[in-house]
Amino acid sequence: MHNVSGAQEKFDLRQASAFACSKGWLSRQSIEFQKGLCGKAKLKSFAKNEPVFHVEDKAPEIYCLVQGVLLTLVVHPVSGLLAGNVIYPGDWFGEPAALGRRPRLTSVHARLPSQAIAVSQVAVENMLASNPSFNSPFFDLMANNAEQYMLHAVDLLIQDPALRLRSRLLTLGGRRINYLPPSPVSIPLSQDELAAASGLSRRLVNQLLSDLERKGICELRYREIRINDMQALARMQDGPPRCQPAI
Repeated sequence: MHNVSGAQEKFDLRQASAFACSKGWLSRQSIEFQKGLCGKAKLKSFAKNEPVFHVEDKAPEIYCLVQGVLLTLVVHPVSGLLAGNVIYPGDWFGEPAALGRRPRLTSVHARLPSQAIAVSQVAVENMLASNPSFNSPFFDLMANNAEQYMLHAVDLLIQDPALRLRSRLLTLGGRRINYLPPSPVSIPLSQDELAAASGLSRRLVNQLLSDLERKGICELRYREIRINDMQALARMQDGPPRCQPAI
């Protein structure tokens, strides 16, 4: 479960590195690569609401969250900063700007007290210089996160409001194309933030969430939406069953 509440004992760097190696993208890489990357990592802590970085900051590091929860904020030309993504423990982030030597395109801040390991851009470049085969894992990281960015963009193309909101909840809860995280999942967004991130009104979002709550699929809490059954949310349909395209 993605847990967004409750105090946890802080990691030291060894524990944080072991956690990062056991999760997601890094767990799929060779032991040599894991040791090389974590051997160059530093452990950073962030207080509640503290920024990790802002839009237009220089991008000297890539990160893996090991404790807590972070929010990615994206710049909308009309609405300003909007909640764009939830970063859970085990997620890597910040690589597009850091590996591409560009200013940050998003802002990230801690919704709760959080810890992350950080690897500098210079350290990554030194790894690649010493072993060019390490290019492949970094390409894999960018491809892994590009899938997530695509899901967020596709959500907003859905015209039906109820379907769009359910898709946003699934994506914000950590789904991927061929993966749903086990239930329950806690999404650390207020209804106002979810409405802005979904392009829907606060009133409509409240109505749709209340319907899901009556069905037992979610629970509404202070600045948090708890999804009790991700599978049921993914299976929900409006009206008669639709034909599914062959894959």
